[in-house]
Amino acid sequence: EVSRVLTTDSGADLILPTSDDTGNVGRILSEGATVTNTDAAVGRRIYKAFMYSSDQIIVSLQFLQDAAVDADSWIAGLLAERIARITNTHFTTGNGPNLPSGVVNDAGAGQTGATGQTTSVTYDDLIILQHAVNPAYRRNARFMMEDTTIRFLRRIKDGEGRFVWQDSVQAGVPGTLLGVPVTLNQDVAAMAASARSILYGNFQNYIIRDVRGFTLIRLDERYADILQVGFIGFSRHDGGLLNAGTNPIQAYVNSAS
Repeated sequence: EVSRVLTTDSGADLILPTSDDTGNVGRILSEGATVTNTDAAVGRRIYKAFMYSSDQIIVSLQFLQDAAVDADSWIAGLLAERIARITNTHFTTGNGPNLPSGVVNDAGAGQTGATGQTTSVTYDDLIILQHAVNPAYRRNARFMMEDTTIRFLRRIKDGEGRFVWQDSVQAGVPGTLLGVPVTLNQDVAAMAASARSILYGNFQNYIIRDVRGFTLIRLDERYADILQVGFIGFSRHDGGLLNAGTNPIQAYVNSAS
């Protein structure tokens, strides 16, 4: 929903350059002067193409014949959602290298709650978390968290007694926290001891790599003797935070005790 998605035709390794060039600046060049050489520290991040399966579903021929809707399309949607659920989990909390590297694990620890804040966060914590993100990435920054954390934050007030959460008056538009949007992601941990429960930053720096699209395989012959048909969905993906060392996304970590 908020990351940057790159779709490729092939599943070969996708190598993207990384660089923290925030400390370098340009300069005025006098007429006839020689340009100054300032190299960039360039690295790379490799995105794989992990094969995801929906698991198989077997339906009867009668169901396919009697369904009031396009059964193939309905089954395809169901299986695609299975893959969507597991990939969202991996894009959020995956720990690699044999699966995607989740944004929670790639994010920096921008602020840790004081002792006793195992299930809470303060207004000051949120401010510190925002400023833990490099200013270059704050322009399109947002928060990300799960629903019980949102419920807690909707009750927090600043020093003037004003709610830091502002509900939207427009249908379909999410509320804002400290003036920026909030993305609901149920795969982010709820607030608990040592949990990374709140993320803040520019999520366009989290890259999701897709290979082509979702593939549905229909197995007509395999179960023909029992008048059933099998369906399996497949798709290939990877994910990881680009330029992780430049602090584009930071996490609030609840206290350990």
